[in-house]
Amino acid sequence: MKNYFRNKKVLVTGGTGLIGTPLVKKLKEMEAEVRIVSLDEESAAGGKFEFVKGDLCDKKVCAQAVRGADIVFHLAGIKGGIGVAKSKASSFLVKNILMDIQIMEAARIAGVKQFLYTSSICVYPPAEIFLEENAGNGLPHPSDKFGGMAKLIGEMQIEAYKLQYKLENFLIARPVNTYGPCDNFNSVSALVIPSLILRIFSGEDPLVVWGDGSAVRDFIFSEDVADFLLLMVFKNAAGPYNVGSGKPVSIRDLTDTIVNCAEKFIGKKINIQWDAAKEAGEKYRVASIEKAKNELGWMPKVALDSGISETLKWYQQHKSALPRRYSILSEG
Repeated sequence: MKNYFRNKKVLVTGGTGLIGTPLVKKLKEMEAEVRIVSLDEESAAGGKFEFVKGDLCDKKVCAQAVRGADIVFHLAGIKGGIGVAKSKASSFLVKNILMDIQIMEAARIAGVKQFLYTSSICVYPPAEIFLEENAGNGLPHPSDKFGGMAKLIGEMQIEAYKLQYKLENFLIARPVNTYGPCDNFNSVSALVIPSLILRIFSGEDPLVVWGDGSAVRDFIFSEDVADFLLLMVFKNAAGPYNVGSGKPVSIRDLTDTIVNCAEKFIGKKINIQWDAAKEAGEKYRVASIEKAKNELGWMPKVALDSGISETLKWYQQHKSALPRRYSILSEG
């Protein structure tokens, strides 16, 4: 695989983020020429790369970003918890759609050889197990309505390209709940794992968790996702593919894992309080990874407890000087 990416000109949108950071690191190790486009400060990239600070909703920024690129990994997007998805519903819908349309169209016009679109499992209608072929069979869950529909439209754009232009070089991945170092630790918009870690280190006692802990999710470590995206491009595997652990984890078990690991770091007992009155989203949400296993021979490597420990270690080391990152909450 290393020879495949060596000297390739690779654009990573959102290259300063949760998945982008390990992906860029791996690309550099394989001697790719990497360009990052992001709304973060350049310091968040943490390395020597070509850096473009710009909004992908802007057609000119997209044209500049893809110029000369052989491969595009499109990771940039707006995400957040249930509360943020409601309060910023227009941004979740409109900005995600705009940036996807603009960057994909720029890549098509520029003749980019491969384009990987990072979609999401939020495209699926409610179901216990998400199977790739079931996306589009119904509307996304109400808690994911705006973000989910935006991602579905992105996937439809790729389908339209294949029908009209016979393009087979646009690939689709659908990661589950991803976590790891360089996650979003914003106190308002953070998702469940970084939110709990942030509040534990902030001294919250008791640690209040939304719901009763019975909701079930699927979590995957960011480095595993980066490895899978590289494999998809290497094999030019169009997908769509779910990218997950394939292992259901209740929020109660997840919280216990985080607390048990965190207690070793901070050296004291952490008390938990469940708030069943708060909205907790879908009750069961797990993605099948059989297609990725059978067609690409892929399996995630990092177990949940190991991944949580790595994330806690990273946060403890960087909490006093977290990279300055763009936040949707700064918008009107």
